Amino acid sequence: MAQRVCIIGAGVVGLATAYALVREGFDVTLVEARERGGLETSYANGGQLSYRYVAPLADSGVPAQALGWLLRNDAPLRLRPRLDPAPWRGLLGFLADCRGSLNRRNAAHLLRLALLSQRTLQDWREEDGLDGFDWRRNGKLVAFRQPASFARARQGLADPSAQFVLTAAECLALEPALSAAPFVGGIHTPDEEVADCHAFCVQLAERLQASGHCRQLHGRRVTKIVEGGAAVRGVEVGGDLIEADHVVLAAGYRSAELMLPGLRLPLYPLKGYSLTLPVGAQHRAPDTSITDYDRKIVYARIGERLRIAA
Repeated sequence: MAQRVCIIGAGVVGLATAYALVREGFDVTLVEARERGGLETSYANGGQLSYRYVAPLADSGVPAQALGWLLRNDAPLRLRPRLDPAPWRGLLGFLADCRGSLNRRNAAHLLRLALLSQRTLQDWREEDGLDGFDWRRNGKLVAFRQPASFARARQGLADPSAQFVLTAAECLALEPALSAAPFVGGIHTPDEEVADCHAFCVQLAERLQASGHCRQLHGRRVTKIVEGGAAVRGVEVGGDLIEADHVVLAAGYRSAELMLPGLRLPLYPLKGYSLTLPVGAQHRAPDTSITDYDRKIVYARIGERLRIAA
């Protein structure tokens, strides 16, 4: 008899987890609070598949930068003061992680995970014919406005054999759309990719539906994880028990609300913004994916659209 897995959350993480488990012979129940999957963080994110750019957000240079951001109206990161202690605990934990040694260790762990993700997606595309989400390999250029941040990036390349340091002139030659921007240099990774995350979610959901081994429950909210002895029995949804041998939490920051007693997930959400514009041959939109490092803005050409996110 196949093992039963209940996955809470049908964003890209929940759907990809369900797809991987169904491929391995598990029976999956996917529970999503929204009317369908992929409507929140997975809906219109930056679209860059940045496997080798794995520098944690808690970079060693961030604390000094953050002090300057407090005085800027156009700061890339802003914290609104409030009495809730959760964001302050999160901020203190974030600052504690802004250490060079810890940063390098975390980057190494993230690189291994990212390269596994790249191989997995390649396998699904080649073996299963998974398509229809505007995937392409267009490379990525991380461009720097400040010499100090550029210097740190040059010293901390995650994969020097696949990443290349470019001068400002070389950045412009690679991507002419950068002509009006005052960048001092960049890091180019030719093997990086781009895709439409929401379309990917739609494709996964359709494949799961056709598999006969995944029940997808939309518009249903899990209220708690049900224990039985030393193991989980399943999850409670609207007073009903959905039995499962294993439970996977993939509900983003809301996962912390469902943790069992004695377990803690130190998650706190960040709000992002994105803009999607149609582009054609007459527009000077970048073809290479661009990350404006110092302003924390990404640009990705997804099919015939330009996604700008921050």
